Amino acid sequence: MTEHSSHRHEAKKGLAFAHIAFIASVLAVLYMVLVMMATHLGYIGLDFGFRTLTLGYGPKVAMAALVVCGLSLLIAVFKAPGRTLIWAIGGLIVSGGLMGGFYAYQKALKAFPPIADVATDWDRPLSFSDKLMEDRGRDAKAVEDLPRVPRNESMEWGGRTVADINEATCPGARTIVNKAVTEDQIVSLLKAEHYIVFGHAPWRVEGTYQDNFYGFKSDVIIRIDPRAIDIRSVSRYDMPDLGANCRRVTALVNKIKAL
Repeated sequence: MTEHSSHRHEAKKGLAFAHIAFIASVLAVLYMVLVMMATHLGYIGLDFGFRTLTLGYGPKVAMAALVVCGLSLLIAVFKAPGRTLIWAIGGLIVSGGLMGGFYAYQKALKAFPPIADVATDWDRPLSFSDKLMEDRGRDAKAVEDLPRVPRNESMEWGGRTVADINEATCPGARTIVNKAVTEDQIVSLLKAEHYIVFGHAPWRVEGTYQDNFYGFKSDVIIRIDPRAIDIRSVSRYDMPDLGANCRRVTALVNKIKAL
């Protein structure tokens, strides 16, 4: 075999491996998308879909794809740089982005308090109706009048009440005073914000919000009082919400003020 033909043979092998590496990175992303869709649609449970397949196996799948793409890049640089380099770099970007997503999630877990419950008033705790509590299910996160973060769960937040944590970390979750709104206005607002209105009466409205990814649900109650309007949002899945309930309550506070 001549030197020229040998070089061409190496280039073909390098291109083939670059293609395989890129496909591996795409398959890793597809794995995550399929797990997310199957969980959202209810084909698999949240515990299995999110805790096991995503947080358990997801980083391993992403790391394997990243290693393969890294090897592909080395082969492309030293053996067959031509057309193989762009495929190798593409695979590295895709798998690296996926791995970066897991890193960002772990970083967010440390940045946000380990809670999934936000309310504007803890002196008169808001509680859901029996019907909604039944819909939440026995395995859902408990809804308590004065929840507290277990001491062994967090060095920074352990032992503190959720009321105290809300006060420190969610400045937008504040009682709305001197604002007259009707039950129908609140119902229309929730529907416009893609909530499913679960039940309503002149003094309270309940709704459920489901995210577009894994299908995590959070329940919201809005208490309508002539003197004050209060809101509470509690996740059904018992894991830190990364600030989602705070953002949800704050957004509703602002929109009700604007009515």
